[in-house]
Amino acid sequence: MDGGTQDASAGRIPVLDIGPFLAGGTGALSALARHVARTCRDTGFLVLANHGVSQALPDACFAAAADFFALPMERKLPLQVGEINVGYLPQGAQVIRTSTIHANRKPNLNESFYIIKDLPPDHPDILAAKPMLAPNRWPAGMPEFRAATMAYFAALQALAHRMLPVFAAALDLPPDHFGPDFRDPTCTLRLIRYDPQPEEAGDQFGFAPHIDTNFTTYLAQSRLPGLEVRTPEGEWLRPPAIPGTFVVNTAEMLGRYSNDRFAPTPHRVVNAGREPRYAIPFFYGPDNEAVIRVVPSCTGPDAPPRYPPLRYFDHRLALNRANFAHRQAQQAD
Repeated sequence: MDGGTQDASAGRIPVLDIGPFLAGGTGALSALARHVARTCRDTGFLVLANHGVSQALPDACFAAAADFFALPMERKLPLQVGEINVGYLPQGAQVIRTSTIHANRKPNLNESFYIIKDLPPDHPDILAAKPMLAPNRWPAGMPEFRAATMAYFAALQALAHRMLPVFAAALDLPPDHFGPDFRDPTCTLRLIRYDPQPEEAGDQFGFAPHIDTNFTTYLAQSRLPGLEVRTPEGEWLRPPAIPGTFVVNTAEMLGRYSNDRFAPTPHRVVNAGREPRYAIPFFYGPDNEAVIRVVPSCTGPDAPPRYPPLRYFDHRLALNRANFAHRQAQQAD
């Protein structure tokens, strides 16, 4: 592993009180946007406090994740992911081959469970076989699992949507600029169990160095440390571990919108403890049919667009095919 890991120095990953903004305080949007712009040009990570999400929701979601992963394998495997990532992904099934940050050749040391927008089997979009959609795969006999995860999903989607004007203002755009591309956002809640990482794992990680490929990611604070963020200087920092806050990071689509003004930051997970570590990241992205274009405030005669327009669905499909063993096998058949 390159470089040592340090506790985050003050300001590199700031803790931001978003209560005044959520309450509609005078000048709160512009003040928060200035702080967000500053950190997005540096580490791309920030911590949100006073966010309005009841602590009971992430607590229940963490408990649901632990209950699910404690099930015997014969109950988890029938829920295994299929053509798209909905349901259970066993350990060893994901290698981040698309990373430009690190030459990842070994699978991540985690098992996961993916949850997306909850549509019934008779929903018109499901009956029409709309791409990248499927009913969630719920474990039998665990109604509390579905209730806890979907309550958390709804709360995080609402929080992420309320933060859209902040990222727009941070890019010197009207607050409603991103709205049309997020009318039906693509959201994924991923429950993750990281096994303790053996010392002999060498160049293998709980989650290998990578960037997120959506727009923004929201992560409730785990009880155990593990997330590490790479600074532009190549150092690895741990975000401030403050109970009741959310760690938020920018992702690839915000990087494309901003012409890399807000470039996504590499991060990894190393579970150096002696017990399993749980995480419940929430990934927030544009509509599948949204076309990602560099925004007007980030291009000009001296800053031509670095990226051509990209339909978000095409981006998601390419990643899904490249990084997951089950899709590799499907393409080989």
